[in-house]
Amino acid sequence: MGVLYVSDLDGTLLNDNQEIDNETIEILNQLIDKGLNFTIATARSIESVREIVKELHLKLPIILINGVFIFDTEKSQTIQNNYLSSQLGTRVVQTYLQLGLNPLVYTTDTIGNSRIYYRGIFNKSEENYIKNRLSKGDMRFRLIQDYEECIHENIITVNAIASPQNLEKAYKEYINNEECTCHFGPDIYTPGFNWLEISSRHATKKEAVLYLKNKLNFERLVCFGDNLNDLPMFEVADEKYAVKNAHEIILNTADKIIESNNNNGVARYLKTVF
Repeated sequence: MGVLYVSDLDGTLLNDNQEIDNETIEILNQLIDKGLNFTIATARSIESVREIVKELHLKLPIILINGVFIFDTEKSQTIQNNYLSSQLGTRVVQTYLQLGLNPLVYTTDTIGNSRIYYRGIFNKSEENYIKNRLSKGDMRFRLIQDYEECIHENIITVNAIASPQNLEKAYKEYINNEECTCHFGPDIYTPGFNWLEISSRHATKKEAVLYLKNKLNFERLVCFGDNLNDLPMFEVADEKYAVKNAHEIILNTADKIIESNNNNGVARYLKTVF
């Protein structure tokens, strides 16, 4: 069936204002309408993504929360989910608390509503993230005293946002755990802070892009990214491209470096090859 093109959002397709530039929208829509098989793989949820990509003519399923969900945009339904076990999710929350971290627990409740449980805002990165979402009307956030309620729901991921040094011990405790995967990388919007997200071992961009490639019978996979959570899909890509503003490891892993996210790098590159 040809080539599947997959792009990350933040730092790759989105500019530094967390928006898709009009030039990128125009180019991608023209190419998609001519037959470009294009989709996105992001750490964001559908609630966060829906408004951002509403102008794009996306026809293929999209990958959400680093592979926790694969979402059919045309039918507006999830076609694949990879939740973290309640037992392991509880252990991760307890570990974070013991290490003085502040868990953000992402769940779906018993009737399918998405929730983010947190006990306050304790640093600049958390402030930028939470207040940005709340200012845009994000209804998922629940301020709590303890985590008893949420650990009995379907756990999407357990996140902690802090300095890399403060997250390192938790990262080392779970990085070799075969039940989960650790997404540990810098907050591109708040320098000096990292995110540590612990999810199901199946919740990676690698498994998600391979699922789409195989399910839709594509012959080749081309990926675009900027941050460490894009490394898994780079591992299985036939071609992999880093935007100029990417993390050094991504730059060194890529087959080619293209223009930055602020210069519509992905769209301009696709325009030259499709």
